Amino acid sequence: QNEVVKMWGKINKYYPPWLELIPPLLLYMAFAYTYANYPALPGQFPTHFGLSGLPDAWQPKSFGSVYLSLMMGTIVWLSLVLLNFFFIVNPDDPGKYINISPRQKEQLGTERLEAIRRTTARGMIIINLTITAMISILHYESIKTALGLQNGHGYIVLFFAAALLIESIGLTVKTIRMTFTPKTKH
Repeated sequence: QNEVVKMWGKINKYYPPWLELIPPLLLYMAFAYTYANYPALPGQFPTHFGLSGLPDAWQPKSFGSVYLSLMMGTIVWLSLVLLNFFFIVNPDDPGKYINISPRQKEQLGTERLEAIRRTTARGMIIINLTITAMISILHYESIKTALGLQNGHGYIVLFFAAALLIESIGLTVKTIRMTFTPKTKH
């Protein structure tokens, strides 16, 4: 228990640790909704949706066809949690995994390297929240589509794609800007 408290305390320096509870809750709700509705699903399940949000590929109902996206979503969520904690939050040296020269790290100093790490950790949790919300919501809508309660996803896929693109580019640009030292600015 002491290790968990220590870990949460360390995460708290970068973002509120309770944010880490949202993705597994969303995935749990999607799994529970799927489980509750599995018996009512028809023989064919939508497995791919086009840009319009309408299903364009179906597979016979099976555990794999129905649960595959949630299982992949769980793996992605867990991978991002581990990446964020073990490579960004956990190391004692804030510059350990920042891909710049030792000379540039020295010029930036510990305080600036810590700011880069904090920005990266916050960006990663936002990206993880967005990906998990996207997977959970799209899976929920896939179940509703299979049950005939709606016609597809609509344009929500494009919303999530745009959000992830903006978050990723924003994080990249911000962290790159933070690595410039006074001598490298032009």
